[in-house]
Amino acid sequence: MIIDIHSGKIKSDNRLSNLFFNANFSNLSINCNILKGNFFSDPFYYFPITENNETFSSLFTRDLNNISHFYSQKFFDNFKDNNNSFKKFKELYILGSNAGNNYYSNLLQFLPRIFFNKKTNLKLAIHRNSSNKYRNFIGGILKSLNIEFTFVFLDDDFYHFIDSEFPQFLNMNDSIEILKKFINPKTNVELSKKIYVSREGSNYRKIVNEGDVVTLLRDKGYKVINPQLYEIDEQIEIFSNAEKIIAPHGSNLANIIFCKPGTEILEITPSFRDNEKILEDRYLNLCLINNLKHSKVISDSVEVENHSALAKKYIHKSVLSQSNYYKNLIVKIQELSKII
Repeated sequence: MIIDIHSGKIKSDNRLSNLFFNANFSNLSINCNILKGNFFSDPFYYFPITENNETFSSLFTRDLNNISHFYSQKFFDNFKDNNNSFKKFKELYILGSNAGNNYYSNLLQFLPRIFFNKKTNLKLAIHRNSSNKYRNFIGGILKSLNIEFTFVFLDDDFYHFIDSEFPQFLNMNDSIEILKKFINPKTNVELSKKIYVSREGSNYRKIVNEGDVVTLLRDKGYKVINPQLYEIDEQIEIFSNAEKIIAPHGSNLANIIFCKPGTEILEITPSFRDNEKILEDRYLNLCLINNLKHSKVISDSVEVENHSALAKKYIHKSVLSQSNYYKNLIVKIQELSKII
């Protein structure tokens, strides 16, 4: 069976401690345990399994990921029967990226771990579904650090990584501190101080009556921003210069970590179900960490007629049909008008 090893045991066991090395930033007091050597992993959970069938759930579990199946007999039998046939990669740095190309996960869960790399020439593993914008953003960061690199793209399969490195996942406070240390958006007095962030072109949580919303907000001096039209560094600059931001619940709101303290964030949200608290409070928590002023307006949900191929591939159809998270929104204009 697969065995879970708590991180506390690593220090007291020489064999286990030799599987890791520790990287840190002395000026930030943030440590990162990096698994090195040979191990297996898939590019959805990014949950490494050593050649001795050991895992480290306290280091490699991200929010929303249920990893219980890794400890079932069914998984172990299948894993044991097939691991000799897994495709092998050598000398990779497993940065990874969200299989569905979710920007929140890419920016806040995966990306901060790149800064613990100590090599000047890097083979970087990310998911093939990652966007060109995200790849360009990573490339810009590595160029600024004088690191030569090549991407290695992972598909939906298990892999056997040889002589590779896999940094642990960090808590949200540490991730944000690292990103704000290394990413410094420009101050631009010409950028709008009041912005509305559209989800036009998104697969769900689009505003059905966005024309009415835009008319109201433009009369109040807001500029409409569609993040899909901007590179990531440009998005960050727009958010960092804003003083008031109105946006539907969505991963582009991850950019609020670069906002100045005191920036007002008005989040347009669906009515979340009882079991979706971690999603409901996602951007409220970012506001609390970054000393931003958060409020929200709850909108009505509308069924999405046809979900994207990625959504259908990675999200169970019952979740797509039942969760308001995967529906579109109708904003109550009078209520929004009162709030702003």
